[in-house]
Amino acid sequence: MVWKLISVLLFVAAIANGAFLSESDFAPEDTIVRDVCIIGGGSTGTYAAIRLKEQGKSVAVVEQQHLLGGHTETFYLDSGEYFDYGVEGLISNELSRNYFRRLGVEWRLLLPDTLIMENVNFETGKRVPPPGGVLATIAAAILYRGVIEKYDYLRNGTISLPDPVPEELLRPFREFVSEHRIEGALSLIFTFCQNLGNLMDVPTIYIIQAFGIQQVDAILSGFLVPTKGGYELYRKAAEVLGADVLYNSSVVQTERSRSSVKVVVQDSTGQSTLIHAQKLLITIPPTLENLKGFDLDETETGIFQKLVYNNYYVAVLNHTGIPDKINVVNTNPDNGPGSLPHMPYAWRLRYPGVSGYVTSEIIGDVSFTANDATELILSGLSRMRDAGTYNVTTPELLLLASHSPATPMVSPQDIQDGFYRRMYGLQGRQNTFYTGRSFASDHSPILWAYTDAVIQWMSLA
Repeated sequence: MVWKLISVLLFVAAIANGAFLSESDFAPEDTIVRDVCIIGGGSTGTYAAIRLKEQGKSVAVVEQQHLLGGHTETFYLDSGEYFDYGVEGLISNELSRNYFRRLGVEWRLLLPDTLIMENVNFETGKRVPPPGGVLATIAAAILYRGVIEKYDYLRNGTISLPDPVPEELLRPFREFVSEHRIEGALSLIFTFCQNLGNLMDVPTIYIIQAFGIQQVDAILSGFLVPTKGGYELYRKAAEVLGADVLYNSSVVQTERSRSSVKVVVQDSTGQSTLIHAQKLLITIPPTLENLKGFDLDETETGIFQKLVYNNYYVAVLNHTGIPDKINVVNTNPDNGPGSLPHMPYAWRLRYPGVSGYVTSEIIGDVSFTANDATELILSGLSRMRDAGTYNVTTPELLLLASHSPATPMVSPQDIQDGFYRRMYGLQGRQNTFYTGRSFASDHSPILWAYTDAVIQWMSLA
């Protein structure tokens, strides 16, 4: 035990001093050789692993949590009931259906759990009128689609831009809304873009990326969901991947070259494993915090340090006193047009289809903590009680899931200066490839399609 502790301390010291990796420092049973090492076992990382294995490649998936799926989370009750509180539905296209078939997952069309909506200002706790001029969903979708369809180069969900970048894509979304008279579509747009924060201040390009042609068309063609809950997809994927997933593990050091990559990971017990791979695929958001331990060069650091983002949480509560079969939407009549809430905010209290439960999406800036999110949602419920809006009793917060960071962004000036051209140009550098929501729209089938393209590039590199 003493020698084990000493070896761990020496290993940590070597990492701190930036020592080169040597495979002789690892026992054979602590060394893994694979074609591809995948960082992150969320939607994109899991899909990549399944696709690569289908192509005969060996993989190792490094996942920080104890299960796969990332933001796809399902709350299962002892009664056999369940509801999704992360990803709620997937675009119903051939790619999605084929993926489900490959994993043996049955699906159904996603239908709303309720059509009843009540508007409440969460800052006062009082009921308020719905925003004026709101169009029906289909009409809003058609109006919005007609405005954005000229940006065909954004259709695939990436930020692949012409040079120079059209000025209106860089301007705050409020100017785009005013110019194109799409105020009536704001409620629908916000449904898909609430993770972006103060919507009207965000550069227009990020709105179109988050809610683009593919998402608009899916409103007409439908969304699908696994019949046993969203997590069923990842339970089946975990069965296929088996021991190829290193759970509860994080990267502590990498050494990349033009010939191969070496990745040292450490699990929650302190056990270290060396992964020697031909290629590295990073699927987590490439923030400097997430990439601590990676041997980033000045170019990579210079690009990734520009990313800024919001923090995003999802709460599951019961005993709130909110009646079943209604969704309570946070509506601020003083923030026009659209009556959208100011950040930080809880977007809504959503009825998930199971009596007595509600879920809520909570968004704040990078300094917004889990404790802040808890206080925000509980204080909002208290104000609804004090205002007599609902018979709020003793709400119980059952869980608070972090979906941070939410859609990393950069400044309009950085976009104009070619940030995304440089970021996409990192593909293949030092045998390292990237996918995930920093590179494509944060919707699983769009991310999967982009990941297929990345896998093709990897095969050619």
